[in-house]
Amino acid sequence: MTDITTLIESMTPAQIEKVMTALSKQSNVRKVDHTRRLRHIQKTNLYFNSAPKPHMVDSFETYTGHADSIREQVLSGVE
Repeated sequence: MTDITTLIESMTPAQIEKVMTALSKQSNVRKVDHTRRLRHIQKTNLYFNSAPKPHMVDSFETYTGHADSIREQVLSGVE
């Protein structure tokens, strides 16, 4: 491990950049796709930003009806 450390310390920034670009072109570098997770987070944020709070409506029936309609709109993709 000390050989690697000394090798890295002896490299110039240009050499380090060259090595990093070569590593990023390799196909064995793991890339994580976060699009599904981000979409899920966006739906959750949209729901909680749009959903009514129980204290904001006059009855529980009104609250559940409005919350269900907001939930359906969020799941269908309507903003």
